[in-house]
Amino acid sequence: MEELQQEPIQVNIIVNRHDNRSTGVHIERTDQVVHNVEQSTVTSTPPLIKDVESNQGSYSGFLQSDVTSRKPTFEEMFSPGIVELLEDRKYSEAYCVSRKRMKIDSAFIGPRDLTIHYVCCILVEESNEAIQIREQLKTTIQQRSEFTAAKIKTHADVLVSKGKVMEAILFYQIAAEFYGTDSKAALVAITSCVLGMKESIVGILQKNEPEIKGLIQTHVIPLMRDMRDLIQRSNDVSEGDRCLEEVHCLHYIECSESFIGAMSQQESTVNEAMSAMERVFQEKAETYAIYGHLLHSLGNNYLLTSRPNAAHKCFAKAIQTYETAEDISAGERIQEIRASKKKLDKAQRRCRSE
Repeated sequence: MEELQQEPIQVNIIVNRHDNRSTGVHIERTDQVVHNVEQSTVTSTPPLIKDVESNQGSYSGFLQSDVTSRKPTFEEMFSPGIVELLEDRKYSEAYCVSRKRMKIDSAFIGPRDLTIHYVCCILVEESNEAIQIREQLKTTIQQRSEFTAAKIKTHADVLVSKGKVMEAILFYQIAAEFYGTDSKAALVAITSCVLGMKESIVGILQKNEPEIKGLIQTHVIPLMRDMRDLIQRSNDVSEGDRCLEEVHCLHYIECSESFIGAMSQQESTVNEAMSAMERVFQEKAETYAIYGHLLHSLGNNYLLTSRPNAAHKCFAKAIQTYETAEDISAGERIQEIRASKKKLDKAQRRCRSE
């Protein structure tokens, strides 16, 4: 019997001419296809956001009850670098050093210190303290009117490109909350933050650090669902527009669940997304390419969990959906149909061998 194996991830940037988003990201692997959500291409940190990375700024509101109102000692000023400890995977030690630094006079605590301490808290699973740090950093950013949601999101994109994925996760959270939910454009922007979180998960897995892989399921994916909830609670856009962005978020969540082998959760997420589309769009659900993507994902799930007959039906229906979808270009249609036909053939071979 042919053995099913997950294949390496390949990333290709494509232009989506049939969507209101300017560009799309197509991430393909043998068991997953991710499509059509805005993703900015950035190469440098915006000047205004660089202040957030600097230790020169101060924040007077951080953990006031814990601040000792004293200047740091020589030993504290030249203690082991927290970043270096994190790079060496000495997470507990990094947290202890960072926590001690947080107790110094707040004049010596800048936004960069808050960001690094947030990462430390997450890595040692101090969730409540991490939430507090995030709120403190949000307050700092809100005091600077030039720090728009778009600039914060772009900063998170830059962090992902630099491999600083845990920091990126923090700023995607903040950006999503700053966008608001009062327009279609805002919901699309929140969806792009969920895509950024998914790419951060890819970055975490590429680091091959078993110690933090568990954080994807316990920390990152729940945050992605929180962003989806922001969209779900919006009452300022049409039901159809809200549903499409919600379904895109669920698509990125199920992709992430697939990456870590959470197949049962992935299946539930795909079915949730498909049910939402069928409820809102009814028979017209099949006119959207995202419905085909969900069918393709579900087919992959069935293949990986030894259900080739069910997988065959999903891939066949995905092909049918791509043939009639109204929101993809001719080139994209050919590409998606080809990918689903390849999987359909694999499912047929599985069926014959059983």
